[in-house]
Amino acid sequence: MTLTTLGERIRDARRAAGLSQEKLAERVGVTRQAVTKWENGQSAPSTENLLRLAEVLGVPANTLLDAAAPELQMQADQIYALQKAKARQGADEVLHAFLCNLRTAFAIFAGWIAVYLLGRLICGDLQGSSLLGWLFGTDSRYYLFGWLLTSGLYWISMLVSVLPALFHKWRFAAVTLAVCALAVPIGEALGKNPANAPYGHGHDGWLIWCGMWLVSLIAGIVLERMAAKGMRLRGRAGAVWLAATAAACLTVVLLCRLCVPVMTGA
Repeated sequence: MTLTTLGERIRDARRAAGLSQEKLAERVGVTRQAVTKWENGQSAPSTENLLRLAEVLGVPANTLLDAAAPELQMQADQIYALQKAKARQGADEVLHAFLCNLRTAFAIFAGWIAVYLLGRLICGDLQGSSLLGWLFGTDSRYYLFGWLLTSGLYWISMLVSVLPALFHKWRFAAVTLAVCALAVPIGEALGKNPANAPYGHGHDGWLIWCGMWLVSLIAGIVLERMAAKGMRLRGRAGAVWLAATAAACLTVVLLCRLCVPVMTGA
């Protein structure tokens, strides 16, 4: 049985794939002259180029080497093992990244639950209800925390914060958690508006919280983009980002305190 040469097998696989020498060279990342020399038997592709050839042509590398030839059996086995190792390494990296993202998302989720339990501890009435009623109730001695629970906005904002962490957006998740948690006591302490109490609107804490929540969304997106460009929070750019975020939150509070008109009417 006559064995074909490596160059002939490359040429046959190229033709079967419907590629010209120019197209094959472009996809492999070599010159057309290199492909010509391979097919004419004037030179042989390196192991890296051989793996790339097999990938582009859609054939196993040991098919190009003709593993039936005894003198090429060892080389074919080595290349096949290398391909398997690379595929296994890629799968391991994907699994590792997924588990890291899952752990991060769980940590952010735990943070939101901790804030919720702290809020229930401060704002709820454990003595006047059962444990389940205390855990899952929406009653609150303070306006803002009760409003977040009854409106469902607390859980919506939690999802908006946690879900991006599953896709490695942990900076966004951490920022939204931190700002939203700080906005609860700030909004409660600075949101009182006695002038509107006769009209059923005696607390603007909801407006402060919503404004700071929007700031956290924008700040989180900006931080993710900064990280994608290689900027670090500990550097000068990070300090500017932190100052801008704090200034934006302060502006929200000041606007809510100074610019909300007093309601009128019966």
